Amino acid sequence: MRTKKLGAVLTSLTITLGAAAVLATGPAQAAGTVATTAKLTMNQQTTVKGQYGDAIGYLEATVADPLGGLVYTGSAVLQRRLPGRSWADVKTDPDTTDGVRFDSYGSHAKGNVRYRFHYLGGTDPDTSTTYDPSYSNVVTVITLWNFKDTSACPHGRCHISGHLIPRTARHKITVQVKHGSWQRYRVVRTTSRGAYRIGVTGSRSGTKYRMIIARTRSITATSKRYRVIRVTARNAAGAISPR
Repeated sequence: MRTKKLGAVLTSLTITLGAAAVLATGPAQAAGTVATTAKLTMNQQTTVKGQYGDAIGYLEATVADPLGGLVYTGSAVLQRRLPGRSWADVKTDPDTTDGVRFDSYGSHAKGNVRYRFHYLGGTDPDTSTTYDPSYSNVVTVITLWNFKDTSACPHGRCHISGHLIPRTARHKITVQVKHGSWQRYRVVRTTSRGAYRIGVTGSRSGTKYRMIIARTRSITATSKRYRVIRVTARNAAGAISPR
């Protein structure tokens, strides 16, 4: 009797273990998501400088897996941060199957700004691979003043003149003259239309001047140098040239 009972227990145990083995060969757990690295550049640089209104290039965005392979699935959002402001969404690429693209957004200098993009992640329909979201590095755009330069020396009387772009009223412009070191020559304010005019004198060897346009929150301080030459021949005019 005892032998039969023990045999029954062993048989039962064997069946139970067999069932466990069968269960273990069921569906496997879902694979983990794949980390991504988002990269943003402009003209292959992360810092770009240009004068207001000028074309400075296109934003170039990529998403890669840990092995460096490019990811072509999911969506992405371009973000912009203006001076003194928080990050804000400005452009969306809802389908990155042909790469991350933001068209011509940000291609012209319109003020100091920083860009980054948020890759929102996605699942490749062919491989069922799911890619994690990630933020890119930051691209910084430094915008300098632009201006229409009308400096000249009519009838031998030279002046540094022009108007700011964008036109800005009552804006501070400092002109310095170089006598060994740079010294303040004059400080003026632009007119209501952003124009300025400062009379300057030259010398036979050329007198150097430097115009400095003060910064604003959105435009960086900008300078330009001039050399004013006095011509002594009768009826000859002076000359002023950028340096």
